[in-house]
Amino acid sequence: MSSSTENQQHLDITAERAKCTFNPSLLTPLFYGGEDTMTQLKKIEAMIDADPVFDRDDRYFLGRTERFQRALPMVKRYVELRNKHGLTPEEAAYFKVYIDDYIPVHLHESMFLPVLRSQASDEQLKVWGPQAEDYHYIGCYAQTELGHGSNLSRLETTATLDIERDQWVINSPTQSSAKFWIGTLGKIANHAIVQAKLIINGKDYGAHPFLVPLRSLRDHTPLPGVVIKDQGPKQGAISMDNGYARFNNVRIPRENMLMRFSQVSREGVYSKPIHAKLAYGGMTAVRTTLINHSALSMARAVTIATRYCAVRRQGNVNLATDLETQVLDYPSVQYRILPLLSHAFATIFSGYWMNDMYAQYNANISKGDTSLLKDVHVYSSGLKSYCTKLAADGIEEARRCLGGHGYSLFSGMIDFHRQFLATVTYEGENALLTQQVSRYLLKLYKDVLRNPNMHLSPPSKYILSLFHHNLFTNQRCEARSIKDFYQPEVVLLAFQHRAARLIYELAEAEKASSGWSDLNLECMRLSKAHVQYIMIENFYNGIEKRFNNHTNPTIDQQNLLTAVRSVYHLHVFYTMETELSEFLEDEYFSPAQAQWVRQGLKDALKVVRPNAVGFSDCFGFTDKFLNSALGSYDGRAYERLAAMTEREPLNKDLTDKNGVIWGYEEYLKPLIYGQVGPYMGKATGAGSSKL
Repeated sequence: MSSSTENQQHLDITAERAKCTFNPSLLTPLFYGGEDTMTQLKKIEAMIDADPVFDRDDRYFLGRTERFQRALPMVKRYVELRNKHGLTPEEAAYFKVYIDDYIPVHLHESMFLPVLRSQASDEQLKVWGPQAEDYHYIGCYAQTELGHGSNLSRLETTATLDIERDQWVINSPTQSSAKFWIGTLGKIANHAIVQAKLIINGKDYGAHPFLVPLRSLRDHTPLPGVVIKDQGPKQGAISMDNGYARFNNVRIPRENMLMRFSQVSREGVYSKPIHAKLAYGGMTAVRTTLINHSALSMARAVTIATRYCAVRRQGNVNLATDLETQVLDYPSVQYRILPLLSHAFATIFSGYWMNDMYAQYNANISKGDTSLLKDVHVYSSGLKSYCTKLAADGIEEARRCLGGHGYSLFSGMIDFHRQFLATVTYEGENALLTQQVSRYLLKLYKDVLRNPNMHLSPPSKYILSLFHHNLFTNQRCEARSIKDFYQPEVVLLAFQHRAARLIYELAEAEKASSGWSDLNLECMRLSKAHVQYIMIENFYNGIEKRFNNHTNPTIDQQNLLTAVRSVYHLHVFYTMETELSEFLEDEYFSPAQAQWVRQGLKDALKVVRPNAVGFSDCFGFTDKFLNSALGSYDGRAYERLAAMTEREPLNKDLTDKNGVIWGYEEYLKPLIYGQVGPYMGKATGAGSSKL
């Protein structure tokens, strides 16, 4: 490679930053949860970067066994530092995010502890809490089985009460009832919160959580009746010991049922919870965190893709400079990368909205108030389903924009994408979750028909417009020019109308269908429409709340507001253009308005393009975290790519001082020296072989 090419890459990235119209550092706190939080989390980043246990330089060269062996020292060091510095749960969670490896105890803190804290009674927490918080108990959350995952009501593992001995007997009655895909279970966990059917005197009370010891606290051997195995290789998360477990008459005390919401007395009397859905609390908590995780994963992908495409030159040559065109200047590339930037912003705002709702829900539940439970369950389900798919698809599209180099692990895209892909399945398979969202919206619609004065939460108030259906069907978009699509009222009304119409059509389809399963496609369309409306409203409200709240804004604040609004408009136009048929099919949009949407998208791409690298900087990712030859801050992609090849074991450990690969004498030399016999076939492919 010529030094001029490397210099040009650095010049290009520097020029990109010079033309940025806002200060990216003013946006960074948004993605860290605020200034104060960012200060703390940056200290954690520095702590990890300085510790050799967490070094990731050779990560791309390691296989599964090596990654697991590398992860165990990380586990020990992480817990040491967590304890030493007294990290908060939020700081500890970020610590594991920044390690950027799905270390085997990840599920202890992201699933086991949250479920224990929320489902165990105060008395139980006094006993178990300190053991779990200090890692004497290393836990996992065992819900998914070989035969069932998302459908909690069909789990087969049983917990049968032995009233005489005051114990539960945990059993896996069938092969399909074996717990499977349970993170931290395979080799690490010594306890599990097991979801099992609660059975008393032959009566099935449904799935409930039980604390089940798995391995000896003395020597880590599996306890009698517990069969545990690591389940084997996976597409991603290769440092995690996802496991398989079966229980054969495993006895635990009656008090090991988590009893905050449901209880069973010494006499075997069952007391039901104040709401049946409280058992889903663990999944709801994880779904909420997955929204933010999706935002940061999209931001990571768009950072790498934007920086690389800004320094990669290909194709048309400028005769004045003799330079090829920056790849990011091609509209077809902008169309594939820049909307992902807008999705990251839209998702982080909805993530914060969901976090606030979930926090309020937890506060209410502690007082016995379940009024928010349905909203929290449905909106976390819908957002999880939509955002994880948006991110999984978007990351892959961004990787493809890297060209051939995107196929290399050195791109920094593949390893984290493979790990992220599981999010579309766990804590509720995405397509299945859309049915829950749609079923809830359909119920609200039917309730409105019976009582048009009923109270609806803000995200679903638009359903009231369906009460007067004749008026609703005559609604049309009020945009009279392309400029009107920059008005939030016009945009929000369009998305509300679309979602409301799909609710009505689902109701009509239900009348004509032979069963709910016939309506899967309608549910998928409706859930997406409803979530897209929520995200666009949260995006707009988030901007106004965070960036348009100054009485006398400075120039920097004005520039920042303008820049963020340009990303909002890009998100609006891209989403509308992608779903254009659904705005057109009932003539809510006219053909002219559809053309304005398409033109608006092209205009939005042009407006965002000069700030693209600035936006990639605003996410605050360090080069250590990105671990990407192509997406480094300095733009020297080719230089870093070549340097990474030097660390390839085939170029070091398996090559001698003369540059000859291992196996040459035994396997290659006989070929080259004609020692394996002549080729007896015909090179043209005609005729038959001698088999």
